[in-house]
Amino acid sequence: MSRWHLRALLVGAVLLLALGGCGPRKLLYNVSIRPKVISPNADGQDDIAEIKYSLSRQSTITIYLVDANGQRHYFRLNKRRSKGDRTAYFGGVIDGRLLPDGEYTVVFEATDERGHKETVKKTIRLVNGDKVPLRIEHLNIWPPKFTPNRDGITDRVTIGYSLNKKAVRVEVYLLDKEGHKYPVPEDKIREMGAPGTHEHDYDAGVDLGATPPPDGTYTVVVEAEDAVGNKARVEGKLTIEGGGVPRVEIVNRAAVFSPTVVPLGGTLTFTCTVKNIGTVPVRTKGPESGTTYTTSQNFNTLKEYEEPGVFRIGLDFEGNSAGRVYPFRWQLGKDEELTVINTEIGPQKYLMPGQTVTVVGHLRIIDKPPKAEPYYWIGLIHEQVEIVQDRVEPTPISIGF
Repeated sequence: MSRWHLRALLVGAVLLLALGGCGPRKLLYNVSIRPKVISPNADGQDDIAEIKYSLSRQSTITIYLVDANGQRHYFRLNKRRSKGDRTAYFGGVIDGRLLPDGEYTVVFEATDERGHKETVKKTIRLVNGDKVPLRIEHLNIWPPKFTPNRDGITDRVTIGYSLNKKAVRVEVYLLDKEGHKYPVPEDKIREMGAPGTHEHDYDAGVDLGATPPPDGTYTVVVEAEDAVGNKARVEGKLTIEGGGVPRVEIVNRAAVFSPTVVPLGGTLTFTCTVKNIGTVPVRTKGPESGTTYTTSQNFNTLKEYEEPGVFRIGLDFEGNSAGRVYPFRWQLGKDEELTVINTEIGPQKYLMPGQTVTVVGHLRIIDKPPKAEPYYWIGLIHEQVEIVQDRVEPTPISIGF
């Protein structure tokens, strides 16, 4: 053999080695599934299979399982993957549902950027899988329309449902048309994910002073997932109207008391200005501004009982032993100044956003006070919610007796 022929053979051998011996490397290789038999029942034994494969160049990968009836169940569909080794974990769940027990053919299909396609097939068997699918049942949303503005009328909504089995994750939220989520607090009567009935109390955040979601109709979504990976989802509708945080103030935190010397049997008068500085109407109730109380009366004796969500101006004094704060209370303004709105409990009076009213209260002092010169003051009360402004303008009043 000539020296020239020997050199040619050596060059050819080197080229074959550089090309991998017999030709270009496979696109899809090192495909494996371990273990080949899994029992997806969350008992900690062979619940999950490890799936491995390698790509020699960037490709699109699809992985699906074929059951005994020839139906395909896609685990991955047209996922773009770079060159290298890949690992995935399969617990028997496809699209949120555990596949039935049985033997499946696992098909791996890889297609590179030039359109070259390669397929590898493996098998896996599912045994003793969890036979109980996860279900969310009896979704109930009441009321279906609510007004989160802390006026005491349809301020809250209850979202109820039942779980047929234990879930490891539960999420409840409102979804708007743009896809924004507004979370609903966890159920406080039962542990999250426990089987049975659940109730979520939703106030849209206004109890914490947060601005509620904008008015509109929302999709209420309840999602759950069990230990195996089964998922469930139910939906309902909820409408928010007139939502917002009520904001009222005694202007300049000021009030005027007159006279400062009152004989027993005489009348003490206060005057203040109140403004709705918020974006939602605020509910109020009588007695009207200008009403006169005696010291032997209170708002209950006038049958103007306390109601949750109502705003009123109250009068209190040093040495009050009546058992309640601000026993004398007045409406924010006169009836003709207020707007009547029909509500779930009937027509109610509201001070509208931006509106300012004067509140005048009279107290005829017919009972001897505990001291000759007690302090009197007023407050802005959001009944059964909070005292918004307390002890405004404490003023000593001399009582002559």
